[in-house]
Amino acid sequence: MNKTLKLWARIGTCALVNIGAMSSALSESVTAEDTLALPSEQVSTLLSQNDACIAVPVEGGGEGGGEGDPMASGEGGEGGEGGEGGEGGEGGEAAFTTRVYLPPSQRFQDRQILTDFVDQLIVPNYEQLTDLTGSLADAIATFTANPTEANLEAARAVWLSARNSWEQSEAFAFGPAAFLGLDAELDDWPLNEADVIAVLESGDTLTPEYVDGLLTSQKGFHAIGYLLFGTDSDKTLSDFTTRDLEYLAAVAPVLDQTANDLLASWTEGIQGYPPFRSEFVNAGAGSEIYPTVQTAAEEITQGIIGILDELGNIKIGEAVAAQNPFLLESRFSHSSLANFKDNLISARNAYLGDYAAAGTEGEGLADFVAAVEPELDAEIRAKLDVAMADIEAIPGPLEKTLCDRAAQPEIIAAQESVLELLDLFQQRVLPLVQQ
Repeated sequence: MNKTLKLWARIGTCALVNIGAMSSALSESVTAEDTLALPSEQVSTLLSQNDACIAVPVEGGGEGGGEGDPMASGEGGEGGEGGEGGEGGEGGEAAFTTRVYLPPSQRFQDRQILTDFVDQLIVPNYEQLTDLTGSLADAIATFTANPTEANLEAARAVWLSARNSWEQSEAFAFGPAAFLGLDAELDDWPLNEADVIAVLESGDTLTPEYVDGLLTSQKGFHAIGYLLFGTDSDKTLSDFTTRDLEYLAAVAPVLDQTANDLLASWTEGIQGYPPFRSEFVNAGAGSEIYPTVQTAAEEITQGIIGILDELGNIKIGEAVAAQNPFLLESRFSHSSLANFKDNLISARNAYLGDYAAAGTEGEGLADFVAAVEPELDAEIRAKLDVAMADIEAIPGPLEKTLCDRAAQPEIIAAQESVLELLDLFQQRVLPLVQQ
């Protein structure tokens, strides 16, 4: 990656690649390497020949440590290796990038787009997230004090709502979400249940302070999801042990505090860092991280590229290629399809520059693209609609239909739609904002 692209602060995704799982999941005559080299329509045909899913446990958490301190060097570092957790990888540079040269008067200069990206999208999204993580902590406190069916269902419902809000933020998990490790703290996946079980089986007293010091795979959304829903969304009230309740009561406030730290990192500054909002909106005007307005616009674009790459190639691609439901992001709660939709909404929001869930509207990258290449803007909007329709056409829950032969065409069609969008942003939008 060149120096400019290093400004993009994302989390790497390499640890999700599980060749052992792939090779064992596919038939003996079709190896993982063979499948990955084939066109998607042939992959669909081959995968549909599998009679059943191969559930291969995932070892270790997936979250990398971020890309280092961008404030110390004047630029963001590269995304940390380590696994998925929150974000797709950098998306990479397309092998054949279409280069469009704009006259100076048409090049990206609109600082209002940067301001609205923070004020009309990032901050409202994170404010909603903190409202929901606070409600989740309250609901879990109520359930653990009085474990009834009604209180359990209430806690599960709030967890799902908080997940929706988080997944809709993943197109902009750069900056402090990455270099402070907050993404990892919230959303380390795929979860290795053994890490959570180790805490349950320990004799340690479980308090929020204790849980805060645990591995990222032992706290955050997915640890809570495992405790609330069980391994296959089948945990009954009678299955909850006293230790489960103690763990839930201790971990929920930690998740809420991390979400609040993420919001504060943009609006107030934390851990001695200034508000990241100031760095972003002042790109090219005193920002230590973004020397030009174009580099901040590139950050937005790379964020969209990253989540589309993760969605198409990781969240959908790796699970279907391996025919392994253990690679689905929210398998405990059977809500992986909802994650797909929310990730696409995240890409749309980042492109448009507003947060529909909060009713905000702002100038966005779409306004710049429409001004210099209106046909491209129209194509992106159309493909966003197609991709959403294709995802909604996947029969669910995906945790049950992933290996269903009849569902393969819908799953592959959704993946291809997402990857077509990824190609547009890599090959056509990115070159526009880099000038």
